[in-house]
Amino acid sequence: MFFRIPPFKNILSAIWLLGGLFAVFPVSAAPFDCSHNRCGLLARGTNPNLVVGSVDAVASDLQMKTVFSWAHAHGYWNTLPADGHGYLPFVQLVSVSVPTESGSRSVTVLMTREEFNSGPLKPGALVRYSPHDAAHDAITYKDPAKQAYWVLVGCVAQLCAAEDTACIGRYALGKFERHSGVQLHLHGNRPLVNGVVIDPTTLLPRVSRKTNL
Repeated sequence: MFFRIPPFKNILSAIWLLGGLFAVFPVSAAPFDCSHNRCGLLARGTNPNLVVGSVDAVASDLQMKTVFSWAHAHGYWNTLPADGHGYLPFVQLVSVSVPTESGSRSVTVLMTREEFNSGPLKPGALVRYSPHDAAHDAITYKDPAKQAYWVLVGCVAQLCAAEDTACIGRYALGKFERHSGVQLHLHGNRPLVNGVVIDPTTLLPRVSRKTNL
């Protein structure tokens, strides 16, 4: 099956030798890093929260296949066809960077290829990911695979161009509860003690506090 990941003995050996360093120093994972950052995925299925961050990468087909293989091997995306039928033509993975106290984290969001191709996202652009609104965004596909992917993907919208620093400076970056706008830990749904509260509609901060991921 074309989604099988070949063994990387040399990489695994290097990771083993550097294990002590990783235990001491936090790792700012690269985009789609499945070894240290769960491929950047925030949920086993649909991510129900808002994510605001800057685009750091658009996944290649090889990266798409790697993430798919990892997801299925670790109990993620279990509603999708096991053989990946329809995955590459329908889905596009985009990595967005959000700040943390130790640097930054790359978060992987899913959108349709059609949506991505209608306005490709450039690195550095500030974007907002939101899950589809089940009450208004539902699309019924005759192909069960496409229907399964549609449930999993969300909407990614550009808020600011990469060079528009004034625009970017208006927003708080991170993961936020969709309805309340409360900032959450990247992994899990616990509110950040010193987080930011944003307006879920405008995405602008309501209360400015120190970010502490």
